[in-house]
Amino acid sequence: MQQAKEGIKEQISICGSVVHGRKMGRELGFPTANVNADAGLIENGVYGVCVSLKGNQYRGIMNIGLKPTFESNLEKTIEVHLLDFQNDIYGEEIECQLLFKVREERKFPSIEFLKHQIKEDIHYANQQFKLIRGFH
Repeated sequence: MQQAKEGIKEQISICGSVVHGRKMGRELGFPTANVNADAGLIENGVYGVCVSLKGNQYRGIMNIGLKPTFESNLEKTIEVHLLDFQNDIYGEEIECQLLFKVREERKFPSIEFLKHQIKEDIHYANQQFKLIRGFH
C-alpha cells in the first residue's frame, strides 16, 4: 500500500482490543472504537488509518490524545471512527496502521464546532485515501 503524499514516513501500527468508553463519539454522531493499547511516543492528533479487523481492512480516522474539548482528565486515549462501518466490535482485536496525519489535537469552543471539524476531518481523510494506491 503506497502512502499518501504527506503520509507518515515510517510504518506505525497500534494493536489492541476494543473496549467500552464514555460513548461521547456516538453521542456526537461519530461512534468510535476505543482501543486498549499504548500510544507510546506517537504525538497527539488525528490520523487517517487503515484498520484490520477479522481479516478485512477498513478506512478510519483515529484520535490519539486527551480530548481537551471535554475538559477530560483522562490519560492519553486512542479511539478510531471506522468509515462506512456500523457493526458492534467490542472485545475484538484490531490493528490500526497510521497512514497520514489529519491535524493536531485541539480544544474547540463548543461541541458544535467539534462536530463540524470531525466532518471536515472525514472529508479530508477520504480525499487522502483516494491518493493511496490499493486503498480506496
